[in-house]
Amino acid sequence: MFRSLLAVGAAVAVSIPVGASGNPIQPTLKAKVTARSISLTDSRGSPVKALLQRSYRIVVKDSSTGQNFHLFGPAVNMKTKVGATTTRTWIVNLRPGKYVYKSDRTTKLRGAFTVEAGPPPA
Repeated sequence: MFRSLLAVGAAVAVSIPVGASGNPIQPTLKAKVTARSISLTDSRGSPVKALLQRSYRIVVKDSSTGQNFHLFGPAVNMKTKVGATTTRTWIVNLRPGKYVYKSDRTTKLRGAFTVEAGPPPA
């Protein structure tokens, strides 16, 4: 029985990807804003509607000089500048609640998602 429990514990430890520093690797989300659209997608390219509470790496590609990407929600308020194109990488700790991403220049460019409490960190 002890060997069975040890094998299960080893499988769980191996299933969590870690970086060189020993910290868990954050899932990557991709944010994109153009003159006519704004989006936030997961690693498969699907629009983000709901996430679990944890840290995420968000790669923001802002290719519009007339718009920006602004993400806000519980304890988060990050944005790119209007008037400049840029690619930024943010590490964001998302907590339970509603988050909105939008352009500060155009009310039609916006989206939202929710974050739910996840399992406690290992």
